[in-house]
Amino acid sequence: MDATGAKDFLISKVVQEAELSHQHLSEIERKMLYFTEAHPSLPDIMEVNAEFERDYDSDDYEDKIVRLLRGARARDLEQSIQFKDMWNDAISALKREDHYLLVMVYRAFPEYRKAIMPTHHTRDYLIYIAIGMALVCLCIGIAEWSR
Repeated sequence: MDATGAKDFLISKVVQEAELSHQHLSEIERKMLYFTEAHPSLPDIMEVNAEFERDYDSDDYEDKIVRLLRGARARDLEQSIQFKDMWNDAISALKREDHYLLVMVYRAFPEYRKAIMPTHHTRDYLIYIAIGMALVCLCIGIAEWSR
């Protein structure tokens, strides 16, 4: 699945869930699901974004979309386990690019963020120690050289 197909899949699920749960999504809210600065997918997306930033509370909007994503995925998984692979494929395809929708996907399903953004605490710690030791050696070398 490519990023466009992934985004279309996830957006269709959000819109469907909004209809099934009787939650209103305005045209601006629907269009904002397509927002990305890297690859504008709608011709008027920058105007939509400007109107969204002026007239909407992004925290409330994101909370609403997170609830709809969770509901849509739960509904799909109740119907068939095959939907799990479709959701996984869509999110994996979408993560290759920078999409506003992905922010809400990660909030709805933190396990996807963990799976694609592994932490390397030990490696990072060792890098910090090496940098610290290099700085100490540099300071000692400068002190010895200046004598």
